[in-house]
Amino acid sequence: MTHSATPQQQAADTLAEQAIRAVRPQLSSVALARDLLALGDRELLHAGPPLADPRRPCTPILNAAVAAALLENWAQTPEQAREMVGSGAISLRPAQDRNCVLPLADVLSPSMWVQVVRDAHAPGRWCCSPFNGGMLHPMRVGVFKPEVVDHLRWLDHVFAPAFSAALTEPIDLIPLADQGLADGDDGHGKTIAMTRALAACLKPRLSTAQASTCLSYLEQSPGYFLNLWMAACRCMLSAAAGTQGSGVVTAAGGNGDAFGIQVAGLPGRWFTGPAAAPAIAQAPPALAASSLGAIGDRALVDLLGFGAMTTLAVPRGPAAFLAAWPLEADTPNALLGHAHPGLALTRPRLTVNTSRVLSSARQPLISLGVLDKAGQRGRLDAGYFRVPLELFSNAEASLTHAP
Repeated sequence: MTHSATPQQQAADTLAEQAIRAVRPQLSSVALARDLLALGDRELLHAGPPLADPRRPCTPILNAAVAAALLENWAQTPEQAREMVGSGAISLRPAQDRNCVLPLADVLSPSMWVQVVRDAHAPGRWCCSPFNGGMLHPMRVGVFKPEVVDHLRWLDHVFAPAFSAALTEPIDLIPLADQGLADGDDGHGKTIAMTRALAACLKPRLSTAQASTCLSYLEQSPGYFLNLWMAACRCMLSAAAGTQGSGVVTAAGGNGDAFGIQVAGLPGRWFTGPAAAPAIAQAPPALAASSLGAIGDRALVDLLGFGAMTTLAVPRGPAAFLAAWPLEADTPNALLGHAHPGLALTRPRLTVNTSRVLSSARQPLISLGVLDKAGQRGRLDAGYFRVPLELFSNAEASLTHAP
């Protein structure tokens, strides 16, 4: 059956998209997760929709929870930490439901510092993300080792104070992203130029000692900007939440077992389905068999219109992807709406809604890192996840019957 939006749906989606385009996200401050998010005793946040059983997360999230429990001194050994998760003594809850976004298998615990992104036009609208874990010992890849805990302590006790010192004035993030897109980034899989632009903005604000700490870490972490951009994207999308009747996607993510979206007209309600493993171009069977299901809140970046979905990506998309799935090349143009006025250099089209997805019968694309489901080898490769159409049809059906 051919789907077509009603005039009421079109009007609601237009209002939601206008609200998103009006947001001006700024990096405003650094804060303790405990204070900003009012995390409960022994409470951790994870990516994606709620876990079916928080006592039995996928192994990569469990490994991250072990590192967080040791960081917080809730447990003295990894074995004790695993037992605490398994018994429910440590609870796991979805980060996006608390104005936070997390990459891949990351978790957030009370003593970790977060970067706070606020809307300059409405400071009460905000989202936060943890510092990017860099390339050497990141928590996000879901492998537990003592060096992960050591690196978290360095981020909290050394990097956070130096980085915070530069935030005497907010930093507008859209111009940095726009410049990065113009220089070849896609806003998800590649944020090298965006990170470089952030470093250039920070440099004159830092003392010599602070600059050495911050800038050297940014040089070693080419994807640093991504966590900030995730928070900026969620901040923009949240402006549409509560727009009655709108099917604009405002949240998205996977937890390794399930993948979910939220839409503007039904704020806070997840529509979920199985999280298939992202497809890796030309992957041998053994690699595909060891791949974890889609995980991370980075999916919302693509569903806003960046990463695999950017309308700028076709000529610069990964050759292996376009060779394996040539029919997907025009998917972004089929699904995305209007450009954000702040992205004046590049003008990528933004926002996915249920109506465009269902009328085109195209599955939105998400570029995601693929993790080892056994939690031993970390990131296996880069992959692509197609969001199931049933999530959008279920959301639209619920919108139709909403009071």
